[in-house]
Amino acid sequence: MNSGMYAALSGNMVAQQRLDVLTNNLANVNTAGFKRDRMVFESVLGTVKNPSQSSGSLTDVPVMSAASFTTDYSTGPLKPTGNTLDLALDGDGFFTVNTPDGKAYTRQGNFHLDAGGRLVTAGGNEVLSNGAPVTINGGKVVIDGKGGIFVEGNQVASLDVVDFPKPYQLQKAGDVQFLPAGQESDAQPARNTGIKQGFLEESNVNPLVEMAQLIETNRYYESCVKAVQNYDNMAGKAANDLGKL
Repeated sequence: MNSGMYAALSGNMVAQQRLDVLTNNLANVNTAGFKRDRMVFESVLGTVKNPSQSSGSLTDVPVMSAASFTTDYSTGPLKPTGNTLDLALDGDGFFTVNTPDGKAYTRQGNFHLDAGGRLVTAGGNEVLSNGAPVTINGGKVVIDGKGGIFVEGNQVASLDVVDFPKPYQLQKAGDVQFLPAGQESDAQPARNTGIKQGFLEESNVNPLVEMAQLIETNRYYESCVKAVQNYDNMAGKAANDLGKL
């Protein structure tokens, strides 16, 4: 297979991956606390060793594009909802929640109370205070800017809001939650981060930007497909013509 075919196929693969990323971003444009993903890639035609040749010899062999995925952790706009248990983080950091697989971290603050009075996420995971579930029984609930939870004027809990060293080494874990790729001990209390009751942080996806990139990537994908077809036609024509000689 010639280098042009390699390059076209490599472009197809990268474009398909980028389309998947952009489509997922757009699907979550209305998901509170969602952080958009980005894809960075580089296509290289490198001079590498050809195993078919003698040891140490070099030849120009196309190298498939290497893609890397990153998450944009920039803060989304804060939207007032008026709901008592809707919370938004004003600054860096994450709420700490308990999942069947252990602790996870999220910026999605559309919490509610389950049948047992525990404060849980939209997916049903417990929100933690000092490492323990938060239980709210009573009437008026006020949550201050530092995460203190007051029921009828009495403080019953204080939300665990933590942050990690930057750049973040976190992995998405579903339900708009993150898991640390390193040690759990890297989690530290968030500093200079406030909590706004009655607000939600919206997704940081800009639909206009994502749509423009989606159209651009789709056109690039179509161009690569045409290039592959052209190279295939050229190879077939060459084989037929050579066969007549």
